[in-house]
Amino acid sequence: MIDLTTMREFTNIVTVISRISKQCILRLTTDEISFNIGYDSVPVLWAELSQSHFFTEYIMSGVSEEQNEIYLEFESAMLARSLGSLRSHSKSVKMKLTNKLQPCLTFEIELSSSTVESRQCVHDVPVRVVPRKEWTVYKVPDIPEFDISIDMPQLKYLRNIVERMRNMSSQLTLTADKTGMFVLRVETDSANVSTHFQELKVWSCSQVEDNFTVSATIDVKKFLTFLSWDIVHPNSVRCNILENKIVNLFLDLSGYLKVRYFLPAIAT
Repeated sequence: MIDLTTMREFTNIVTVISRISKQCILRLTTDEISFNIGYDSVPVLWAELSQSHFFTEYIMSGVSEEQNEIYLEFESAMLARSLGSLRSHSKSVKMKLTNKLQPCLTFEIELSSSTVESRQCVHDVPVRVVPRKEWTVYKVPDIPEFDISIDMPQLKYLRNIVERMRNMSSQLTLTADKTGMFVLRVETDSANVSTHFQELKVWSCSQVEDNFTVSATIDVKKFLTFLSWDIVHPNSVRCNILENKIVNLFLDLSGYLKVRYFLPAIAT
């Protein structure tokens, strides 16, 4: 990577991921690099990055032509700390898989300098190379058919609202209908508080009645964590709801970053 904007984007992506989970899986293919977080084979996050957007030079070789992939497990916070200098003081960064007593993701960062001589900073992030027998655990998650798929308002506006709601309840109910209504609601012993958005684009809806709504109740803190993705300024974010079962949030940034975030519904 040699573009400062791209390096900042990559750092922001890793920083948000580090807030979601301590451990993460990195999947490398010829076309994409993907970050995968899951617990007991249940997907939490899948983020796909186009390698051609982020890297000016990209060389990788998997175990074979048929299985041309690499899976690495690492501590996400350590990776985020290693990339901290990319935000403002770097000219380029090179990422390599190395063996330094143990497998590492090595980042060779060329720092900006006021002198003629360049400065280099090297960070080694220990990784576990995931064996092929475990690859199926970290495959691309299956996406179910949803009852409704609707555009979400800008994340920064939602974040301000949800931060206030979090102080009232640990649970948040999302409701949408085919007219483009999207509702955030929390309930307490003394009051019900809701925020309504109208005329949002509906991509699909399994119901034909205009007055039919689709809802799911989720953990408000986990939803708020997703809203941290506003730092990458996505072009679009969709909320996909399977009634009382799951909420899937899909974020797209100009086709080179696609994020799916899975929130299981809470029984109420």
